[in-house]
Amino acid sequence: MDTTDGVDSLESVNASRLAVVAAIAAAVAWGLKALAIGLAGGLDKSPLESPLFVLGLISIVVAFAALGVGVAGGRSTAVKVVAGLAGVLVGLALSGLASALAAAVIPDSAGWVQAEAGLWFSALLALGLTVFWYRTHGADAALPRHSH
Repeated sequence: MDTTDGVDSLESVNASRLAVVAAIAAAVAWGLKALAIGLAGGLDKSPLESPLFVLGLISIVVAFAALGVGVAGGRSTAVKVVAGLAGVLVGLALSGLASALAAAVIPDSAGWVQAEAGLWFSALLALGLTVFWYRTHGADAALPRHSH
């Protein structure tokens, strides 16, 4: 019996799970950043802004890299590395589009909310993409396959 498919499937599922967890972490970090800004009375008034931004940034990069690795599935390590890098590049491009959408939708009168909305849109996009991938591909890969 060939166990390679099972190992590759498990690696893909683990990468997909990591992507979801990292996307949740990005959304939580940037949500807490918004809370810190609101409680402090505006941008650049809370000492928590920068650390929470960095935590969210690292988390969203991990989410997109792990998503790329999950998409690569059972391919070679080199392909997974390239897929992880491609996931980050595509994710950053999509985040840029999400930020542009946020800027177009949120009025200037919203103040600091408009400045932060791009992060929230990006985090929600990452969360949506990673959950979608996990539900449509990752969860199925965890099921054992029987050969006849």
